[in-house]
Amino acid sequence: MNHKPIILVMAGHDPTGGAGIQADIEAIHAMGGHALSLITALTTQDTRSVYDFKIVPLQQLRHQAKILLADCTPDAFKLGMLGDPSIVSLAIELLEQYPDVPVVLDPVLSGNLHGSLATPHLIDALLELLPQTTLLTPNIPELTALTADLSESEFFEAGLQFLLLKGAHRQGTIIQNELRSATGIIYRHEAPRLPAEFHGSGCTLASACACLLGQGLSVPEAVTRALDYTQDCLARAFAIGKGQLIPGRKP
Repeated sequence: MNHKPIILVMAGHDPTGGAGIQADIEAIHAMGGHALSLITALTTQDTRSVYDFKIVPLQQLRHQAKILLADCTPDAFKLGMLGDPSIVSLAIELLEQYPDVPVVLDPVLSGNLHGSLATPHLIDALLELLPQTTLLTPNIPELTALTADLSESEFFEAGLQFLLLKGAHRQGTIIQNELRSATGIIYRHEAPRLPAEFHGSGCTLASACACLLGQGLSVPEAVTRALDYTQDCLARAFAIGKGQLIPGRKP
């Protein structure tokens, strides 16, 4: 690919800059791509908690997407905080226009902070995205919520290609992340648990995966590189407030 990969991100705005759309843009830039951004929600949060959020009006977001995609062609999609079933429906509409473009879905429900980032019935709506999703990147609580009504095997039957289960919520000094397909676990990534909590690690990982897929890497190759990159970002993390650390996202 001779051009810089273009990654269309749909995600919420986090005013701390640790997570959300700013984290996505930073990670995509660090991996050599350019981010197009559709901001789905405005959140009120700091490095300790989520206090509130407002969904961007659907009509405005749809108009933004129409104008943007008439001019620019994405090489991959990264879906983060969608927040509401209406935004999920819009994402499905957009993805239908690009059936061969890879899609990374980070099913954001609450992030790593206390407080919800989802309206009622969001989980059911997210499951409708599975047929269009190349790579799903839940943490353990998110996967537990998603599998309340649909088993993991049914994810793949619905059309999901790969699932990257992030293992930071398990106990232990080593974090195990597992890349799974319909045939089972195909790759395990191990990393030492760092002595801190981080704000935006999931956004960093999913956006790095999307950018690498947009460059033409296979899913296992993209996941391996993105996990190594994210671990490096966490090792460079820094404090901006009184809560979780911000990943040091740089090339």
